[in-house]
Amino acid sequence: IFPPLLFPGLQEDATLKTVFSNWTLVAKILRASLHGVTSLHQEPCGRSKTNTCKWSFQQVTPGSIAWAAAIFLLSPDTEFPGSGVGKSSTLNYKDLFFQYKKLLIAKWGMKQIKTIVTNINNHVFGGAKSPSTLESAGTEDFSDEINRAMLALDMETDSKEDAPPRSLTPSAVQV
Repeated sequence: IFPPLLFPGLQEDATLKTVFSNWTLVAKILRASLHGVTSLHQEPCGRSKTNTCKWSFQQVTPGSIAWAAAIFLLSPDTEFPGSGVGKSSTLNYKDLFFQYKKLLIAKWGMKQIKTIVTNINNHVFGGAKSPSTLESAGTEDFSDEINRAMLALDMETDSKEDAPPRSLTPSAVQV
């Protein structure tokens, strides 16, 4: 699920502690996608036709990082059918995207992820845009609520998996 491209030096870390630390590749993908390919060779000029302006994009999000990592870093495919599975590679990009996004959302407040996000933001948008600076500028941080919901859903799922479905218990069967 985590290819070497996501690790520093393109070497997978068996502990996975450095996953997404090869942030430069993700930042370049996002910069080219948001500001245009020429922005890789020169400073973006902030034209109104860029995706950054069209979408009012001011900072990276867990979804944008997951999208860049799953689709572009891993992709030998040139076609992406609606199923989310690569036509030639048969990689399930949809599942990878959601798993990466889930991980990033759950760990968004950690120092390592904050550092990665700050580095990507600096590369993509220029200037020092840290997650905390932008949150206070009008973007809400829902990570605590999302973490609580994920934990609650995990607990509910675990307890329901242990019990048989109601319709299959002997007392639910009518004779």
